[in-house]
Amino acid sequence: MKSELVFNQPYWLILACLLTGVAYSWLLYSKKTSLSKNANYVLAAGRALLVALICFLLINPLLKSNSTKTIKPLLVLGIDNSGSINTIGESAVKSVKERVKGFYDSLLGSDFDIEVRDLDGASVNLDSLSFRTKKTDLGSFFKKVTEEFEGQNLRKVVLLSDGIANSGISPLNRPYTFEIDAIGVGDTTIKKDVSLKGIRSNKLAYLGNSFPIEAELSGKLFAGKSTLVLVKQEDDIVARQLVSFASDDDFKVVNFQLSANKVGKQRYQIEAVPLAGEYTTRNNFRDVIIDVIDGKEKVLLLANAPHPDVKALRAIIEKNELFEVVVKNIQFDSPAEIENTVFDILLLHQLPSQASSSNSLVIKLLGKMKPTFFVLGAQTNLSVFNGMQEVLGISSSSGKTDKVTASFNPLFKRFLVNQDTKQTIASFPPLIAPFGEYRVFPGSDIVLFQQVGNLVTERPMLVVNTNANRKTAVLTSEGIWQWRLEEYFMNEQQEDIDDVILKTMQLISVKEDKEKLRVYPVQDVFDIDESVVFQTEAYDDLYERLNDISVTLQISSSGGFSKTYNYTAGVNTSTFEITQLKAGVYNYRATGVVLGKNQISEGQFIVRDTDLEFVNTTADFNLLRSLASDNGGNFVPLAEMDRLAELIKGENLPSRLVSTEDLQEIINLKWLLPLLLLLAALEWGFRKYFGSY
Repeated sequence: MKSELVFNQPYWLILACLLTGVAYSWLLYSKKTSLSKNANYVLAAGRALLVALICFLLINPLLKSNSTKTIKPLLVLGIDNSGSINTIGESAVKSVKERVKGFYDSLLGSDFDIEVRDLDGASVNLDSLSFRTKKTDLGSFFKKVTEEFEGQNLRKVVLLSDGIANSGISPLNRPYTFEIDAIGVGDTTIKKDVSLKGIRSNKLAYLGNSFPIEAELSGKLFAGKSTLVLVKQEDDIVARQLVSFASDDDFKVVNFQLSANKVGKQRYQIEAVPLAGEYTTRNNFRDVIIDVIDGKEKVLLLANAPHPDVKALRAIIEKNELFEVVVKNIQFDSPAEIENTVFDILLLHQLPSQASSSNSLVIKLLGKMKPTFFVLGAQTNLSVFNGMQEVLGISSSSGKTDKVTASFNPLFKRFLVNQDTKQTIASFPPLIAPFGEYRVFPGSDIVLFQQVGNLVTERPMLVVNTNANRKTAVLTSEGIWQWRLEEYFMNEQQEDIDDVILKTMQLISVKEDKEKLRVYPVQDVFDIDESVVFQTEAYDDLYERLNDISVTLQISSSGGFSKTYNYTAGVNTSTFEITQLKAGVYNYRATGVVLGKNQISEGQFIVRDTDLEFVNTTADFNLLRSLASDNGGNFVPLAEMDRLAELIKGENLPSRLVSTEDLQEIINLKWLLPLLLLLAALEWGFRKYFGSY
């Protein structure tokens, strides 16, 4: 460590400090004394030094320290823990575990640090390694590793995998700042197999219409053979087609046209009838979920003026096929045309505005008592806005704004937001929000708080109220288009912020009467390995939350399954989880006593079996070779792991030198006070010893 003094004051002040010390000492010791001449000089020098040092500290000098730290190189061992690894057999899987453990042990003691991660980015204990994950997302793995070890000396990632990627973005042709070695595990031999590679269908269908389902069928080593592809609903066969394979590596697309004759979520099972000699039949079945509705909800997006947010909001809403968007602009469309537009949901961008001439039209639209979503901005007339809704009030000086980022409210439970989405949105750049005092009205739920710098405020960024006469949501900031651009730059997709806005739209658009008991699943569709989570809410006559409500929840399916659960919903126990449900469409009925009256809440949810790991069980070493070659690494099969370990140990991965500079005030150094006290004590002690006072 190298240190030097830095002065913010003129250098002549140092001389002034010395002169002050000498002058003070001369005044004290120039008088006649009983001390000897030498003793007098020594004590005078001590007093001069003490006073000069105190004066020196008063001019506030700084101490600049430069230090250099050596960061050891880091190696991450990535384990593909997906279920497709298990297809190689129990004994082979045991051998894989032993080889991985031996590979890890052989690298211990090398001049680099080692971290072990699975494809989800979680730390792995090699002694309890299991291969159970139902999908393989290699692109997400490398993204999580890059983010977790950002700023560290990550030099190499060693990936053990079968190369079967069935989810997410491909890891190929993407720049990485570290080398990648790949270890191939699995069987690359082509096996006799018929598999449903994919299913394409509309997520939405309208009652009475027909809708398509397209099944992609692969046949390996079954030239000249035929199989039936069936479409089932509740064990009834609703469509079938005979498919013949012309070669040993054939691919067919089978199209079905079905009728939507029942409202609600409908589960269809697509099945390729197994042929004799197939390696596995677990990839012969796929589920598809179709939501059959009576019609679309019309959204009127009314803007005060052209704005990038308007296009962004339209793109977000149109991602949900349940919504049909009509965009109108106060400045360009006639008031009569806007007023006569038929809509189910009203979205107001920067309305009511500072131009009061348009606000009478806004009042007429609000008078239709349709669910409303306000997006505030610099042109919003906040005083008029405060009187138009029952969500929040804002007291703000005219024209004053603040730059704010988003922070999720951990107490918000009205819809589910995963942790990755929360982290992504929290990293987005600031938006513009009115600066002032915010008052959230009773019955409103805050989804997002405004964060200024590192301080999370109590001011809402996104807030909803579904208990008022008109269901209303308010986004207090403008510039959401920037968030969509930032997310695309980060992840090459626009999902997270779109998901939050769409779920908010759906929350205020749900047509429900004001029941005192509300029990609902946090999402409509669950994977078979997920817990089905129910949210429970109970309200009094003023629609304030009640606690300690006993609920009886009955779950049933058309397949004959029926089970009843009992639980109590409180402040910290408002969710209830059910595990190990089989794939299917389930109906639920919740009952409870609220304020002495029996209340009922009913609905539907779906559990689907999406085990992607058995769609393809043939290892893809070509992907692993390309990944290693493109990133300066080596590819080896499992049997040559020991050779890879020797290559890595011989590479001499470089350390990184990190220099840091630190400035601190000298007066904060802990040893200075004892030094000053010591000088004063020594002088006083000698004066006492020699009899001078």
